[in-house]
Amino acid sequence: MGMLRVKAGELVERFIEEAISSGLTWDEAVAVFGLAAKASAQAAAAAGEGTEAECVAHARERFQEAFAQDVHVVVADSSGAAPDENTGDNALLATARRRQAHKFH
Repeated sequence: MGMLRVKAGELVERFIEEAISSGLTWDEAVAVFGLAAKASAQAAAAAGEGTEAECVAHARERFQEAFAQDVHVVVADSSGAAPDENTGDNALLATARRRQAHKFH
């Protein structure tokens, strides 16, 4: 699961950065993420991974499992100071400036 966590963290970080830079609110970003999960399920069904209903049900289950995971978000302040990376946590570093990150409070 270690490599999956690293890849997932990188992808989530890029998603958050894109959502912030595109001006989405946190609510809109969550909706977009849900749409991406459903689109992935439909693509899996088209690739023969099961029926669309089966793939969508599986995607919802995985979405709920992922939502239950502990996530630690660290937002860098406008000074550009890096957070303490010696905490031992698998922290997700949102690199947006505080003026941009307010959309996700």
